[in-house]
Amino acid sequence: GFVNGLTLVMLKAQLTHFQSAGKYLSVLSAEGRATYGCALLTMALVKFGIPKLQEKIEAAKAIPPTLGGVILSAMAAKYFAWPVKTLADVAGSETFRGGLAILPRLGLPSSFWAPLMSAPLKTVKIILPYAITMAAVGSIESLLTLQLLDGIVDDGKRGSTRKEVVGQGIGNLAAGLTGGIGGCALIGQSIINAQSGGGISRLSGMSMAIFLALGIVSFAPLLGQIPIVALAGVMLLVCQSTFSWSSLRLWGKIPKLDY
Repeated sequence: GFVNGLTLVMLKAQLTHFQSAGKYLSVLSAEGRATYGCALLTMALVKFGIPKLQEKIEAAKAIPPTLGGVILSAMAAKYFAWPVKTLADVAGSETFRGGLAILPRLGLPSSFWAPLMSAPLKTVKIILPYAITMAAVGSIESLLTLQLLDGIVDDGKRGSTRKEVVGQGIGNLAAGLTGGIGGCALIGQSIINAQSGGGISRLSGMSMAIFLALGIVSFAPLLGQIPIVALAGVMLLVCQSTFSWSSLRLWGKIPKLDY
């Protein structure tokens, strides 16, 4: 139920990238052909092309199929001038301007301190229920994701639930102090990480965060040129591999009250 529910949520989120004004793009239009074609190209490269290349060329194993597929699709879209939306088009060019100026500043915003200083008890009463709810939901999702990854990696070891929760709490506190927002484990990115070989190292998650930060600071304009549907293609493959297809055989056996 957990993985199937999240799969449907991820699928719905990805399908929005194939729409314009609330309607799916037509394959007869230039934008539609480019959008669907770019996504299919990425999926084919990740699923078949790059793995086949890695079987023949040992050095190719250094590049994860997902990364290679997205890069090649972005290069094809740029070279053939496909009319596809890029990350910069969706998030805005200002988001991908790069440089040290985009780094967050240490400290809480004034919008937090003003009500807390004027009416501390009232402010705490407003914040506390939401904080407890978010912490509980985030912890539950992270622990369920951890359980799922233990089954995928299947190396005979089990992840520490205590370390997961404590680490998430410290990370969210640090995010709040730098003007960020709280978060939890992301099943899509976690599965990509495990399938790319990152599951064998505890440093893989930290490496992803470090390289993402370096990319945003140093290579933001370049990252902004990546077609959004190339990333959507990767997530569609994650949906396909995450969904528990064997559970469909129980469709007629589960009481309607449990749906």
